[in-house]
Amino acid sequence: MSETTLPAPQPAGSAGIVLQDVTKRFPGQDRSAVNDLSMEIAAGDMVMLVGPSGCGKTTTLKMINRLIEPTSGRILLGGNDVEAVNADELRRGIGYVIQAGGLFPHLTVAANIAVVPSMLGWDKARTGRRVDELLELVSLDPEQYRDRYPKELSGGQQQRVGVARALAADPPVLLMDEPFGAVDPITRERLQDEMLSLHANLRKTIVFVTHDFDEAIKLGDKIAVFAEGGHLVQYDSPAQILAAPANDFVRQFIGSDAGLKQLGLARVRDVPALPVVTGTPQEGPRELLARALAAGQDYAAVVDGDGRPVSWLSVAELEQLPSLPVQPAPDLPLVGPDDSLADALDAILVSVPGLALVTDAQGRLDGVIDAPLTLQTVRARRPAAAAGEPGRSPGQPPGAPAGSTEAGRQ
Repeated sequence: MSETTLPAPQPAGSAGIVLQDVTKRFPGQDRSAVNDLSMEIAAGDMVMLVGPSGCGKTTTLKMINRLIEPTSGRILLGGNDVEAVNADELRRGIGYVIQAGGLFPHLTVAANIAVVPSMLGWDKARTGRRVDELLELVSLDPEQYRDRYPKELSGGQQQRVGVARALAADPPVLLMDEPFGAVDPITRERLQDEMLSLHANLRKTIVFVTHDFDEAIKLGDKIAVFAEGGHLVQYDSPAQILAAPANDFVRQFIGSDAGLKQLGLARVRDVPALPVVTGTPQEGPRELLARALAAGQDYAAVVDGDGRPVSWLSVAELEQLPSLPVQPAPDLPLVGPDDSLADALDAILVSVPGLALVTDAQGRLDGVIDAPLTLQTVRARRPAAAAGEPGRSPGQPPGAPAGSTEAGRQ
């Protein structure tokens, strides 16, 4: 088969991936690592591959960029058969991220990020601009980190640099193999949040291997659940998998807290915020107190000139204060529109009034939410998920006739 080169990736572009009856059988093994896998990953989706160790997740990932060749079947990237593409050219058009970033220890951060642009013949000025742009994108100050070496970085910082390097040539597809598995839980959560933000802004097609089902729920547009022997058991949205697991294996893999996991699916923006009495530091506490009492509320918020929360005060505190605070309180129960309802419920439960302050995308106070509102939103979402069609083939879209294996996006 003659080899061709991939077209240059387009800025902010993405490409769909189709796996058709893909099998991988390693020499000397009794069973396939991946068995007759058919699935379609829509352009711009983040698809999570989950399952027990040895179920073929990483093998599937590596077959997409031809680090491993399939025994049989076809893989299409953007409509092109990957076997018809020069392997080196293929990989330059696909970002790849592994645990701890997989950085070259003898290269600086800037040089690590510049590896693929250098291979593509970019000049130094263009490469330098791209390095700085990507460091800012992953929340690392270019002046501070550009010339550091990997050993001088924390695990979370190394992982951010790994993501930046994978994005350097603006590839349409990003493959991620347990990228956050080697960092502590707090750093992992921050990296997950940054991944959500990056995906929302860039809309790359992302295939992400993880052992953590909670991570899959939080990040994935769709989840592919694999069983041992490389069998795809269920491929669906997180909501549908939680509401209608395909079989006992998926049910056991989800765990006994499927109801609580529903909290990770909905976002704060899905909850209608309740009104809150507000005032500015320039006002007197008595004025704010009077408005709170007139509204029948036990708490009131102080906001700055841009409407961002400064403090959250009870009527008892307002009665005692000589003036309203100017400096933001460090422990405000704040949630933003993209936070999950699990995050919101956590903030609600640890706050004294049992409320969380909701801000908009610019950080301006939008209202408050409480536990009943949060749980009501989760319950309202469940019928839609439960009304799906359990028992479909793993790659079969909702509404497709029985026996169909075409995987459409929900």
